[in-house]
Amino acid sequence: MAELRPEQLSGRLGQGPAPVYLLTGDEPLLLEEALAVIRSAARDAGFDEREVFHGEPGFDWSRLREAARSLSLFSSRRLIELRLPDGKPGRDGGAALQEYAAAPPADLVLVVVAGAIDYRQRQSAWVKALARAGDHVHAWPVTAEQLPAWLWRRLRARGLQADQEAVDLLAGRAEGNLLAAAQEIDKLALLCEGGHVGAKEVREAVGDSARFVTFDLPRAVLGGDVGRVWRITETLRQEGEEPVLVLGVLARTLRVLAELQAGRRDRRESPDAVFGRHRIRKAERAAFWQAALGPPAGRWEALIPRAARVDRTLKGAASGRGWDELLQLATEMTGLAAAAPAGGGGSGRRR
Repeated sequence: MAELRPEQLSGRLGQGPAPVYLLTGDEPLLLEEALAVIRSAARDAGFDEREVFHGEPGFDWSRLREAARSLSLFSSRRLIELRLPDGKPGRDGGAALQEYAAAPPADLVLVVVAGAIDYRQRQSAWVKALARAGDHVHAWPVTAEQLPAWLWRRLRARGLQADQEAVDLLAGRAEGNLLAAAQEIDKLALLCEGGHVGAKEVREAVGDSARFVTFDLPRAVLGGDVGRVWRITETLRQEGEEPVLVLGVLARTLRVLAELQAGRRDRRESPDAVFGRHRIRKAERAAFWQAALGPPAGRWEALIPRAARVDRTLKGAASGRGWDELLQLATEMTGLAAAAPAGGGGSGRRR
């Protein structure tokens, strides 16, 4: 079956639910909304019972086989959600999924939520088997160029009509964070009588500063965007975020980069091993690898004592202004990340 975008799913469901759905991609909001649409269509079609499995390491894949063979105690039709946190079912899981896809039961709908998977995983036998058995929905990242059109569609779906200035303002405030943008549009739908949204309404409803979460900071650092790093840091400070927690996220990023660079230099550890130990999502690995290649050997590791000093400053054990020290560390990390070469080597690829 051809790969679908999330916005194509509703039209496909008009023909009735497929026996199998595979949901993949880098946009969690779009995947969760696609799952909600499938749930609703399945309920309308009489699939009233829902079971949820988590295919984490150690999961007993015989449970999926038993679910496929057993009759429900409460309903003749069931929806089974299988979540794969790291997108890897393993050898046993891959075999179980292929077996299921070869003969999906008529009284079940299986939805596999695999999240961000890389190109190699997309070519795996279990992915192809699930796609052949039903529909594969992939949520590609919404780029800055695509964001205004996405906002237009979102606004219309909420019964709102917005002018260009309002959409541009929303796009600037969202900073690519789809969840934040969706929340702001929901707020506008409640506040705007008559359904018209202009720049004035956006400013009054959304406020003067973008909504940043702590994990936006390392993403901006890895992207080499110093202006955005400054904006995020200032916003987190103004919103009362705990600086020690912000430092913790930055320090984790620094450790990963130092270990990637050392592993490449000494050939003592593969990038996949480093990523796995720190539980770095697949969608973020290319950015980490790209940044690790940029500065001279040892530069990332040399910043670790600097992070330790910032920690002491934030805890009152060293002199200095905590947020200023934190911003200085983030700025220096951003400068090193910006020195990454135009094309990565090894296991990475440029975004």
